[in-house]
Amino acid sequence: MSMSTSSATASASSSTAEVVRATPVTPGVITGRGGRRVDEVRWVMWLFVLNIIFQRISIPNLDIPFTVPITVLWCFAAWRVGALVLEKRRLVLWLAAAAASSATVLPQVLFIDRPVISVNSWLFWMTMWFPVIFMMSDRSGPVYRRLMRAVTKAGIWLSSLSLVFLLSQVAGLPYRDWLFDFLPESLHVNGFAISYPIVYGNPIYKSNGWIMLEPSFMSYTLGVCFMTALLTRARVWTVLYIFLGVLTTVAGSGFAIIGIGVLAMLLLGQFSLLKKYVIPGAIAVAVAVPTVIGQVFVSRVTEVGQANSSAAMRSFEPYVYLAPRWLSEPWAVWVGFGAGSSSRAVDGSGTDGLIAPLVGKMFYDYGIVAGFLLVALAVAPFLRAHERALSATLLAQFFLLQPPAQPIIVPAFVVVMLWAPAPRDYVEAGTGVASSNVEAWESPPRRHRRSW
Repeated sequence: MSMSTSSATASASSSTAEVVRATPVTPGVITGRGGRRVDEVRWVMWLFVLNIIFQRISIPNLDIPFTVPITVLWCFAAWRVGALVLEKRRLVLWLAAAAASSATVLPQVLFIDRPVISVNSWLFWMTMWFPVIFMMSDRSGPVYRRLMRAVTKAGIWLSSLSLVFLLSQVAGLPYRDWLFDFLPESLHVNGFAISYPIVYGNPIYKSNGWIMLEPSFMSYTLGVCFMTALLTRARVWTVLYIFLGVLTTVAGSGFAIIGIGVLAMLLLGQFSLLKKYVIPGAIAVAVAVPTVIGQVFVSRVTEVGQANSSAAMRSFEPYVYLAPRWLSEPWAVWVGFGAGSSSRAVDGSGTDGLIAPLVGKMFYDYGIVAGFLLVALAVAPFLRAHERALSATLLAQFFLLQPPAQPIIVPAFVVVMLWAPAPRDYVEAGTGVASSNVEAWESPPRRHRRSW
């Protein structure tokens, strides 16, 4: 009797163990505060999606996207449930940068001729970079790869929206800004080129998917999705489909990410991730180049060296304009002209499309000491990232090509900043994964694809 009971117990235990082993464990599902189960990837993907949906909606009567308070509230909520934890070194850096930049006001008032003192501009900047003080609770490789697959999946939906935007016009439906017509004026985010014809006089407008602030923002976000697709060995059709979405934006931001990103992958020895896309990619480029959209991109390849071109006004021309003014006043070199002064300077330059880049803005507005801390704050969360190709690409965008706009910084939070520093045992994609772990790089089994 005792032996049979013992045997039955052992059999039940063995059966239970088999059930436990067979039960799939979803990477990133942790036990948060209060014993609640928290899906980190689902949390961070909500931030990604909300940033897309609400970036054209303003805080009433302010030209500040509603995504700014959404991001701050998301950080507190995610920290409260345990999805985020504080990154103490970045918190100290954020506090130091905030203190130093606010302290420049007094010497600006005393020693600068007609400084620009904008508390709102300073608050907006510090709030925009507030999420860098946090990091995800579980930043392990399986969780991060699951996140990249989720971003790739979101890229498919976003590319579909972008394609519908273009195809609806090809089918004869003229472009109409539905959000502009629907929203009251107090909720409009102004100061952005929402959409405009692919070339002068053409009835086809560049795709912003109706919901994004600019075609360049759509292009940039799809470029991020394209990179996550490459780094997770997504199917060929997925990569090509996202590529088509980038094409419909007729904007260079996404192609800059793709170009710099692929080059970085080659330099980092990740060619094995690219091999299966070489021939399909070459065919896609050959088909796209003869089209009107393709010719627009071809004409922009060398435009960086052309005066007053879009790329030039995002890269070197802002420094050519701002640097002499900054250096002409010794006190400004040390304490800056005041928060928001660089934006006011380029707006008054008489050159339509000139922007205040991140580095130029920090030093022109706040001077050497505070500017250095603010630039360090922007750089720090890109260090020790999981995928250096992705991190370096986005960092190059912020420092060389993109204006420091909050809706394009959030995707960088989602795929890089909140996940740094990566664990020391993380192995970058395509750089020597053990054969026993190959399945971790591939798409998840079909039965688990309903999750993020």
